[in-house]
Amino acid sequence: MGDTSIRVSDEAKDRLDLHKREDESYEDVIIRLTEGDKWAGFGVLSETDTETRAGLERMREELRAGTRDRIEESK
Repeated sequence: MGDTSIRVSDEAKDRLDLHKREDESYEDVIIRLTEGDKWAGFGVLSETDTETRAGLERMREELRAGTRDRIEESK
């Protein structure tokens, strides 16, 4: 596989630095953050099974729905 160089702004590099782990390269960070699994790389959640992730996603959606309802009620 070949290599390609890309340029990023200082702000983009600073944002990558926030996500970069001690043993990772910038390439590792980009790949981890852009994986199809949105829970990948999030500490303990990266090791959990699909059922737990689905439960967390349901809980998140319920919280969002409740927030939307409260916003609508306050209008």
